[in-house]
Order: sequence, then structure tokens, then C-alpha cells
Amino acid sequence: MSADSSDAGPDLRLAGFAVAAWLAALAGLHLSARATAGLAAVAAALAAVAGLRLRRERPAPIRRYGWIALAVLLGVLCGAAATGARLAVRDAAPIRALVTERALVTADLVVRDDPRRVRGSPGRPAPLLVRVDLVRLTGPDGSQVIGPVRGLVLATDPGWQGLLPGQRVTTRGRLAEPRGGDLTAAVLSATGAPTRRGAPSWAQRAAGTLRAGLQRACEPLPDAPGGLLPGLVVGDTSRLLPEVEEDFRDTGMTHLNAVSGANVR
Repeated sequence: MSADSSDAGPDLRLAGFAVAAWLAALAGLHLSARATAGLAAVAAALAAVAGLRLRRERPAPIRRYGWIALAVLLGVLCGAAATGARLAVRDAAPIRALVTERALVTADLVVRDDPRRVRGSPGRPAPLLVRVDLVRLTGPDGSQVIGPVRGLVLATDPGWQGLLPGQRVTTRGRLAEPRGGDLTAAVLSATGAPTRRGAPSWAQRAAGTLRAGLQRACEPLPDAPGGLLPGLVVGDTSRLLPEVEEDFRDTGMTHLNAVSGANVR
């Protein structure tokens, strides 16, 4: 490395690219697929112009900051393009039509995470929240919409409690609008127990056995620490009390409930 390059300061191109990609993806989650695609197109055009101008001989400071600006534009392009493609799947017309109609559907889905209790209405049992991939939706008229798209299932039937990630099930329920701000396409309020289709992978069954053993070991503990300990050790938040989860979210400490638990050592 020459003396000139060592005095040039840190290379911020990669940092600018990463931050711009992350911010563009975050912004896209609150925009439509069309608006996000437009953002990607504008970033691509500006990046092309910046790249052409940087090919000419220019003073070193201009070239240095020009390359940083180009990296930022490329980050916006990548983040917006990737998010826009996912939004196009989430906001596909057939799925949006069923969600808008609050249709009663038969759903074939794959469980993505352990079911967990969430805070319900006073005087009513707390429902289970299950993150799923909606593989196929069959509407009231028999028409089918093929996914997969991300979804949430709200259920009160105890048959949902023991499901493992990777489990394929079929259920009936009514669709509703998601809260927004992520890639969830629909919320399905299940009307009964799920029908299991096959079994999850051996790896998920082994992990489920480990989590179940840890939960049994935590049963003598009070509800709050007994639900928190599996989350800290293996990322199992299925017994985490809603108020405890809300406290973690408010304080920005949800990363402690990581799968490995390595960040609490």
C-alpha cells in the first residue's frame, strides 16, 4: 500500500452500499410494489450516470466521493429491487381479492415458527399466533390461488399448539388484512384444528424434542422467567408472556431471544 493510499482515510463504499440497501428495503416495506420498483429504476439511472461521469479523469477527492455515491445508489437499487419483487408476490391481485373480501378459505400451509400465545381480548382465551407460508388458498367458489406467500394464523384450538416448523397442514379460516410494514400477505383466523399432512423433517423433530425438554425443566419456574429462559437459550419464545415480549420490544432487546443464545454469554 502506498503512502498516498494509507492517508486517504477509510473506504466507505461497502458501508454506504450496505446501509443504502437496508434503508431502501425498509422503505419498500411501507410502499407499494410499483413505488418500490420506481425507486429502483431511479437509482439505476442515477448510478449509470454517475458511473459514466466517474470514468473521466477527475481530481482525487471528487473521484473518492463519487465512488461512495455510486455505491450508495447501487445499494438503493439492490435493496429496492429485491424488496419490490417480494412485494409483487405479496400484493398479487388474486390474493388481495380474497383478503379484501375477507373470504372463508381452505388453506394449505407450512409452519415457519413455533406457535406462541399472544394477548387476547379480556375474558377470552389468549389466541395462538403461528407464522406460516400460505402454499395454496381455495376460495368459496373453488378457485385456487397458488403461493407461497407469508401469512399469520390466529387460532384458539389446542391442536395448533404442538406444531413444529416445517409441518404441512390444511385448515379453514377467514382471511383479513395484515397490519403492514412487512411481507405478510394475509392473516388467517382459523376456525378449527389443523389437519396434518406428513411430518416435519428429522432436524425439526430433534429440535422440537430439545425445546420440549427445556420447557419441562422450566415448568417449576414462575411464568415470566419460565417462558423467557427457553428464548434466551434456544430462541424458543412459544411460552414467552406477551407483556414480557412487549417489554423486550420497547427496550430494543429482542435480539437476546436469538436461536443460538450466543449473545447472552
